[in-house]
Amino acid sequence: ARPEKAALEETWTVRTHGPVGVDGGRVHLVDLEIEQRCSGSSPLVLPEYHYGGLGFRGRGEWDGADRCRFLTSEGETDRVRAHGTRVRWCWVGGAVDGGTAGIVLMGHPDNLRATQPVRVHPTEPFFCFAPQQLGEFRITPDQPYRARYRFVVVDGEPDRAALERWWTLYARPPQVRIEPTGP
Repeated sequence: ARPEKAALEETWTVRTHGPVGVDGGRVHLVDLEIEQRCSGSSPLVLPEYHYGGLGFRGRGEWDGADRCRFLTSEGETDRVRAHGTRVRWCWVGGAVDGGTAGIVLMGHPDNLRATQPVRVHPTEPFFCFAPQQLGEFRITPDQPYRARYRFVVVDGEPDRAALERWWTLYARPPQVRIEPTGP
């Protein structure tokens, strides 16, 4: 048997914002930046696989095909058809305390293989961005893996147009330039 050794060193940078007023409502935002570096001099080869990347598991009471709902940036609500598609964002939600709540998981356009393919589980409240679905890739000592995601926690039914605006603000934030106005 080979001795165990660490393959990766992972650093997360997490920023929270909220509640933030958006589209007449209030949401909580969480930005996550991930960096994975090789622990040694050998590369890490990640094979093609339907899971991987960044995963999210919803509330326990959402377990079961009829208890958790999905809406992708492409308008897909069917779990089976959504699996393996490439999406900018996905709303995952269901019943909470007599109402509807959910979380929107957004992938950044600078991520490896963006727009990344996703895994949507057929019966569990599970979703993940999985760049490995497009084939193997390597994390090498001189080329770490970096990825950025935003989570938007929302109450109520998903509004696809609003979610698309939120993704656009995340992916392409407004730029500010200050110029002198004279002597």
